[in-house]
Amino acid sequence: MQTNSISKREWAMAVGIALIVVILCQIPYVLGYVLAPKGIEFTGLMINVEDGSYLSAIGQGMKGAWLYHLPFTTEEHAPVLIEGFYLWLGHLARLFNLSAVTMWHLARGIADLILCVALFGFIAQFLDSTRQRIVAYLLAIFGAGYDLWRLPFDTPDVFEAVPIELRIPEAHLFYSALTYPHFAISVALLLMTFYFILQLFNSANQRVRPWCYAIGAGLGNLLLGFVYPFLIYLIVAVTGIYYMFLTWRERRILLRQTVLLFVAFAIPAPLFLYYQLVLMTQPIFRNWNQQATTVSPHPIHFVLAYLLYLLFAIPTLKLFNRFSETQKRWLSFLWVWVGAVAILLYTPISQQRRFVEGVQVPLAILAVLGLEQIVYPWLDEHVFVKLSQRPHYTIAGLRRLVVVVIILVASISSAYVWISSVVLLGFGQPYPLFRPTTELQAMDWLRANTLPTDNIFSSYWSGSFIPARSGNTVFVGQRYETLRFEEKRKASEDFWDNKTDDAWRYDLLRSYRIGYVFWGRGERDLGDFDPEHTNYLEQVFSNATTRIYRVRIQ
Repeated sequence: MQTNSISKREWAMAVGIALIVVILCQIPYVLGYVLAPKGIEFTGLMINVEDGSYLSAIGQGMKGAWLYHLPFTTEEHAPVLIEGFYLWLGHLARLFNLSAVTMWHLARGIADLILCVALFGFIAQFLDSTRQRIVAYLLAIFGAGYDLWRLPFDTPDVFEAVPIELRIPEAHLFYSALTYPHFAISVALLLMTFYFILQLFNSANQRVRPWCYAIGAGLGNLLLGFVYPFLIYLIVAVTGIYYMFLTWRERRILLRQTVLLFVAFAIPAPLFLYYQLVLMTQPIFRNWNQQATTVSPHPIHFVLAYLLYLLFAIPTLKLFNRFSETQKRWLSFLWVWVGAVAILLYTPISQQRRFVEGVQVPLAILAVLGLEQIVYPWLDEHVFVKLSQRPHYTIAGLRRLVVVVIILVASISSAYVWISSVVLLGFGQPYPLFRPTTELQAMDWLRANTLPTDNIFSSYWSGSFIPARSGNTVFVGQRYETLRFEEKRKASEDFWDNKTDDAWRYDLLRSYRIGYVFWGRGERDLGDFDPEHTNYLEQVFSNATTRIYRVRIQ
C-alpha cells in the first residue's frame, strides 16, 4: 500500500508506548523478587514451572553448546540444533557474564521493544494518518477478547487451551510480551518477513529491489526457523494463498514473483530439511515432537477471543470495490492472513493453536479501517451531528471518545491478565514458581559436585527446575521433553509411596542409570517413603528441607 512515511513524531509516540509496555511487563517479575519472603526465592518464571526448559537451554549455551541436549529425559541421545534462540542467549550471557535468569529477563525486555517497533512499522504500511496508526497499534498490543470461561462442552485435560485469554499467551500480543521472549521475537520476524513478501509481490517490475526483498524474506524465514520453526507453516500458507489470489486476479502466471519466492524459501530450506532429518533419524526427538501437542479448542473460543476485532473488520469486506487496485492487493493480504490462520488452526497437525500467533495484527488494521470507513460515518450522520449542537460537544471530540472507549473495552482482558500476574507473583507466590532457598542450595550442590551426565531422580516438581539450576539430566520434569512423560510421572509418584515394594524402587533406579536421588518438598508431598531406610542410597547432602542421596548399584 506504501502509505506516507513515518514521521519522527510518530516514531517517538510508538517508542514511548513500547517503553510503557516493557515496563508494565517487568513489574510483576520485579514484585516477585522484591516481595519474596525470607527463605523463599523467585525462580523468574510466571506461567509454567516447565518453562525452566528455556533456562536450561540458556545454561547449555553458557557452557559453549551450539546443539541442544534434552535434559528432561534419561534416554541417551545425540544433541541437535534446536532451541537455537535460547542457546544463542546462553552464549551472550557467557560473553557479558550474566546468569541464565538475568539473560532471560533481559531478553524479554529487548524482545518486547523489538516487537513493538516492528509492529508499528508494519501497521504504517497500511494506514495513512497518525491517528489511525496509533489506534491500530494500541489495539494490536493491548487488545484481547472475552473468552474468559470454559463452556459446558469443553473437556478438561492437561493440554487445556481454554479459556484462551488465560491459557494461550500467543493468542494476544500483550500476553506474549508478558511471558516469553521467543513469542515476541517470532512475531517481529513474522511481520518483517511478511513485509518483504508484500514488497516482493508489489515491486516485481523493478530491477534490483525485488531481489533484495526476496533475500530479506529468506533471512526472516531462516531466523524464524531458529526461534519458532512452527510458524514456517503459517508463512507458507499465507504466501501460497496470496500468490494464488494474485494469479487469479491477473489471469496469468506470475513468473518473476515465482522465482523471487523460490529464493525466499530456498534460503531457510536447509535448516528445515535438517529438522526433518532429525525427526526421521532420532527417535527421542521424534517422540518429543509427537508429545508437543497443542490442539485448538472449539472455534467459538477463537470467535470470542477476537470478537471486537471481527465486529469492526468484517464490514470492510463491503467496501472492497471502493479501494484502488494497489489498496486491494495490500488489504487482501490481511484477509488472506486471517483466513490462513482459520484453516491452520484445524489442520490435522500437532501444533495447531501455535498458528494464532500474531493474527491480531491484521485484525487490528482491518478493525481501524472499519471504524474509519463505516462506523464513524454512521455515527456522524445518526448521532454526532445532533450531539455536536450542544455546548462543549464536537464531532472530533466525540470520535476521540469512541476510540478511547473501544481501546479500553478491548483491553479489559489484558488488564485482567496483568493484574492477575501482579497478584500471582507479588502476593500469591505459589510453589514451585517460588522455591525454598534450601531447595535451591541443594540444586547448587548438584551443579558443583556432580557431572551434567549424572541422572537425577526426583518428583516432577523438582525435576522441572533441576536442569535449569544445576545442569543435570532428570528422570522426569517436562511434559514434552520427557520421553513417555505420563508413565514416568506416575513412576516418580509411586516411588515415594511408602507401600511401594523396595525392590521395584531399586530396579527403577538401576534401569534408568540414576546417579542421585533428590528429596525435598515436592517429594515429601507425594508420600512417606524415607530414603534413609535403604541400603542402596547414601546421603551426600542435607539441609533443613532437602537431602540428596547417591545411588549405590550392586
